[in-house]
Amino acid sequence: MTRDRPFVQPILGDLAACLGRWPGWNGAGRSRGRKDPAAAAGGAGRSVDPAARPESRRAGRQAGARASGVPADPADFADERAFNRVAMRVHAAQRRADGILRRYWDAAAPGPPLNWQDVPPVPVAAFKDVRIAAGGAERVFRTSGTSAGRSRRGEHHVASLGLYRAAARGAYRAALLAEAEAVRMVALLPSPGDAPDSSLSTMAAFVAEEPEVRSAWWAFDAAKGARLDVVRDAVGDGATPVLLLATAFSLVHLLDAAGPSGLALPPGSRIMETGGFKGRSARVDRDALYARARRRLGVPEACVVNEYGMTELLSQSYDGIAGRAPPLAERVHRFPPWVRVRALDPATLRPLPPGEPGILAVFDLANAGSVCHVLTEDVGVLDSDGGFRLRGRAAAEARGCSLTAESFLEATAAAWP
Repeated sequence: MTRDRPFVQPILGDLAACLGRWPGWNGAGRSRGRKDPAAAAGGAGRSVDPAARPESRRAGRQAGARASGVPADPADFADERAFNRVAMRVHAAQRRADGILRRYWDAAAPGPPLNWQDVPPVPVAAFKDVRIAAGGAERVFRTSGTSAGRSRRGEHHVASLGLYRAAARGAYRAALLAEAEAVRMVALLPSPGDAPDSSLSTMAAFVAEEPEVRSAWWAFDAAKGARLDVVRDAVGDGATPVLLLATAFSLVHLLDAAGPSGLALPPGSRIMETGGFKGRSARVDRDALYARARRRLGVPEACVVNEYGMTELLSQSYDGIAGRAPPLAERVHRFPPWVRVRALDPATLRPLPPGEPGILAVFDLANAGSVCHVLTEDVGVLDSDGGFRLRGRAAAEARGCSLTAESFLEATAAAWP
């Protein structure tokens, strides 16, 4: 399959150069402005993909105009024609490079797609059964395996970590580091050294290299959970705000460990929580969780934001800007402009209008090295301008999801080991 990688490789470089220029949302559904887009794309002194360096970006703009069609400005993807043009070229490259995807799409659709909506989405369950990749992988990310056992962990073969960083950076900078001059990062996550196959830990490592981050602490132990002692050490004299990165359950563990007396984080501290309910018998009520964070850590609700991401996607969405996030009832998640999300009927997988809950299907151009159109197992409601509100996990018996997964396995059975 490596011999087919040239079909996709030029697109990966062009996308990394483009997406790395995105400054993120300003909290009102519009892109923020910034003075130095070249520096923001890579970060001075950072180790980044060569495609994200200034000289490569200039070449990428020229090559993109001739071949991939990737625009120089990521905001251009807000235009449906520009998005669809690149989406169709990426889809064609993925068809040529991955026989598994080609067999599935040929069996699932009556003819070639005319636009990105016509491309049948690949169910996330498929990442557990077959290798989905349009060439070689720089890193393989694996799901936690909590719902089906660690022997059936989904795998995302990521062709370019530079593209992953470029896709993630604008969003997390806008959501987590807005108006921050200096923070101490504390991650209630396994360190990248302990979990090199964790996409979340890798993203946290990207955050740790941002210029505002004065120090980075990894406060999670696989056997003990959240490490209160490490968090205390990170807080130090309390002079520098803390950026706390956590799953919902690791945050609960920290709050439990802090006890009624709590652990007051310095003023200006903020929290990113990622949910992480998959495969858990318990559920965490977000209103109650944020209220506990306020009481025991001293972090107000407006400074706690939710990140929606998954191993199978390289782009993420956030539901607010830390420090000025609206009340929970008013929050809406938004993906960057190179992503499209739809709510589909659980039985038929037909698109639903805004306001009706359905299974979320995400088309992420950052997934150019694997597969862009992914059928999640999450339920959400779209609003009229592209945002969405999460409503939990899909029922196990959701007919549309089950049939799609079965169709994928049937169409690709010849590729099984």
